[in-house]
Amino acid sequence: MSASDIGYFDDYESPDTKQDENQRSMLVNAIQLMGKEYVGREFLRWLMEKTKVFEQEFPKDLTLVAWNAGLRTVGLEILSLCSEANVLQHVLTKEVIENEQ
Repeated sequence: MSASDIGYFDDYESPDTKQDENQRSMLVNAIQLMGKEYVGREFLRWLMEKTKVFEQEFPKDLTLVAWNAGLRTVGLEILSLCSEANVLQHVLTKEVIENEQ
C-alpha cells in the first residue's frame, strides 16, 4: 500500500506552472535590466557573495550548516537567473561594458 493508495496526496494542489513561468520570466527580465548597468551587476555580484555562493566552509554547528545551505540556495537561484538572462559572464568578471561609467 502506498501513500497515493490511501489518498494522502488528494488535497495537494499541483503548482500553477504557467504562473511560475510568468514569474520566472519577469525575474529574468529584471536581471537583464540590472545587467545592463555596472551598478546593477555590482549589486548582483554582491548578493551572490553575501549568500556565500563562492565560499566553501564546513562549520561544526549544524544550525549554521542549515543556515548557510539556505543562503546558498538563494544565491544559486540568482546565479541561475543571471545565466538565463545572459549576464552571468559580465557579473562574474566585473566587466565594464562600452559607454559605461
